[in-house]
Amino acid sequence: MALHLPKPRTTKPPQQAVGLDGLKVSVASAATSGVEKSKQVKSGGLAGLTSKVSVKQLRKELGNEGLRQAAIDAGRTPPSARTLRRWAQLGRIPHPDVLERAQRRAAIERLGGVDAVAAKIGRSRSAVSRYRSGETNELRADASKKLRNVKAEDIMKRAGVLRPDGTPKKAVIRVKGGVMVRNGADEGYDYRIRTLDFANSDTPFTSEESRELAAALANDDHARVVALLERHATLDYPENKGFDTYSDQFGFHFDRIDSVHIDWI
Repeated sequence: MALHLPKPRTTKPPQQAVGLDGLKVSVASAATSGVEKSKQVKSGGLAGLTSKVSVKQLRKELGNEGLRQAAIDAGRTPPSARTLRRWAQLGRIPHPDVLERAQRRAAIERLGGVDAVAAKIGRSRSAVSRYRSGETNELRADASKKLRNVKAEDIMKRAGVLRPDGTPKKAVIRVKGGVMVRNGADEGYDYRIRTLDFANSDTPFTSEESRELAAALANDDHARVVALLERHATLDYPENKGFDTYSDQFGFHFDRIDSVHIDWI
């Protein structure tokens, strides 16, 4: 008897995100991918707003011994000096588990080391050490949230998004992508490709929105970035007036994002 297997999915399923008001919405994977790709454009204002750094930078921050320890933590043979040079030259670590542990180790070192992180998130030194090595995959919910916030704050400072007093700069945003304005679950007007200049919205991004956007970028939460952009486009962009709410069925949505450019002023 022939097996009738389901056809492979041609498009990625939508991703769930939590917006500024705590509302859970679905966003298109092609939109989140566009945000991620925009981070690679140095002149786009998103450079540096990521929790992941290059292999070359990891080697610079951790040294050869730090990368070897990341490999040991992952249960692998410590790489030779030649292998480490090849990783840096190629810009990739071929083992995802080693890369993850190296990123964790480097992030904790940037925050001042194990003891400093333990004090900042209210956990023991041993708990942070276990997380750094990968022995513990996740910290407890409250500590995990605190660590995420502390990391985001550090990343935003390094990227120049925060002023010396800690207040955020405001985001002036331009987004190009395929969009749709929905009036109901089964209705919508597809405007195809458009470039939205959020500086021309009736209400530009506030300091709070700018901070939330920068934090989402710093945490690599690209789905939340899209949700924040869609919410603002729904409620405050001139051409979309008439909406008083943003949800999966109502408001402005990106089918895909081609580019994001942000000036921080």
